[in-house]
Amino acid sequence: MTKIKFIDEKEILLIEQISEVYLNKGIKAITMDGIAKELHVSKKTLYKYVENKSELVEKSVQIHVLKQQEQIEEIQNKKFNPIQETQEIAVFIVNTLAKINPVVHYDLQKYFPKSWNIIDDYFNGFIYKSILSNLTKGQENGIYRTEFSNEIIAKIFITKLDLVFNPELFPQPKFTFVQVYLDFIQHHLHGIVSEKGRTILNKIDFTNI
Repeated sequence: MTKIKFIDEKEILLIEQISEVYLNKGIKAITMDGIAKELHVSKKTLYKYVENKSELVEKSVQIHVLKQQEQIEEIQNKKFNPIQETQEIAVFIVNTLAKINPVVHYDLQKYFPKSWNIIDDYFNGFIYKSILSNLTKGQENGIYRTEFSNEIIAKIFITKLDLVFNPELFPQPKFTFVQVYLDFIQHHLHGIVSEKGRTILNKIDFTNI
């Protein structure tokens, strides 16, 4: 994933705030005027850092992805067992998904392809490697079964992860991101754990995440 360069700390702080606005309210419907009004800044301030809305969205997505990656890496560095690591990351993801407006995913895919490519690269790069590492550790520790290919399961995981955000498959408000994601994670874990791993997994109450 190619990192976008930011001018200074002021820009980073501003883009972080803009990213939160987009996540909460959606992207397509909010104009540059709307962003300026929402954050009580001038449009001149916005155009100091970007040329247009597409670039603003791109930087906002980059900031969001980098923050997510940093927080997931913090969890990974705590050296939990693979199931606990998955649980801790699920807690973080659930807290993130709960704040995201359902239209954001659709807006990015349909109207902002360059920004969507950042998300796609993140899934197929960092997230894929994280899942692969988790699967490898789980097999080495006897927590996951060993008769499956960790590369195949990691690729299947990434492909299915995108379905969590599919509004046609899981229309709002009948389904929520959180509900679909937690069911997806449980389905994934129950399919790969060994008997040793199942003992650990059965102690986790996903309804309280």
